[in-house]
Amino acid sequence: MDQNQLNIQIEKMKAGDRESFNQLFRRFYTPLVRFCIRFVADSDVAAEIVQDLFVKVWSNREKLSFNSSFESYMLTSVRNSAITYINKERSHAEAHLRIYGDETDTTDPSETLQSNNLEESYRQVLKNMPEKRREVFLASRFEGLKYAEIAEKMGLSQKTVEAHMSAAIKQLREGLKEYL
Repeated sequence: MDQNQLNIQIEKMKAGDRESFNQLFRRFYTPLVRFCIRFVADSDVAAEIVQDLFVKVWSNREKLSFNSSFESYMLTSVRNSAITYINKERSHAEAHLRIYGDETDTTDPSETLQSNNLEESYRQVLKNMPEKRREVFLASRFEGLKYAEIAEKMGLSQKTVEAHMSAAIKQLREGLKEYL
């Protein structure tokens, strides 16, 4: 569809021709959704924004005037609607944080129970580890030390540290196998 045909379609749409509106919708809908996804990163939200824009275009068809082209008008409108959506989402998120704080509990109670059970089992496995093995494991996983650093810190050889880590991981797998 060249610019002249597009202008004819737009004029027909302004006059209330539904078929012209449908043709404009079919031509511009997918590219506008793709454009909108770049802002909102959600195809469903992008589709909704573009659909809402087309509803507004149809509702206000008689009053529409374009400073540049119809395509530019639509792209600008989609961008503005996407930015408005992002700002609303950000406001909702900030309000939610102010009201509920960081710790919102939206999980299923059974998931919470299972998570608590997993954590308790993990603590029990750690508690049952030989002292040196537990120290090596905690130094590696929670202090972020490399095996050479742990060996130096604890006065062990690097091979001994590797053996302790291997045994700790094996013990954890065995103790937590119902959760894996």
